[in-house]
Amino acid sequence: MKFITLGIPRTFEDIKNISLPRILNSYKKGQEFGLFAAYVKKTDEFIGWYQFEQDKDIDNAIEIGWRLKRDCWGNGYATKVAIALVEDGLKMNKMIVAKVMSENKASIRVMEKAGLNFAEEFWGDYEPHSENPNVRYELKP
Repeated sequence: MKFITLGIPRTFEDIKNISLPRILNSYKKGQEFGLFAAYVKKTDEFIGWYQFEQDKDIDNAIEIGWRLKRDCWGNGYATKVAIALVEDGLKMNKMIVAKVMSENKASIRVMEKAGLNFAEEFWGDYEPHSENPNVRYELKP
């Protein structure tokens, strides 16, 4: 959660009133969109989730993302998922975007490995926020 909430846990009220409605709403765009559980095939271990949602700010764009358990970092899981998500989005003739805190160098590297390019720095509309801007990477169809 270091790069999502600066390590501050969400309250039950935030989960109930913000997170869950957002997640449930993401499935209304079609069965290919939403937040999906990620498992290791060999062990069937849950390792986190990935995001494949229509971007809220850019028309004809899909936002991709991933959240993995810390003990699963560095195994290439995020890169494999990111590459697959980019391929799926490009088949739909969509721009692919990914957004992270600028301090999250590992996720930035994953975005680059998946073929995305730096697009801009911006200030996210959420709290808590780091002292630095976020970055958006993209790949046009």
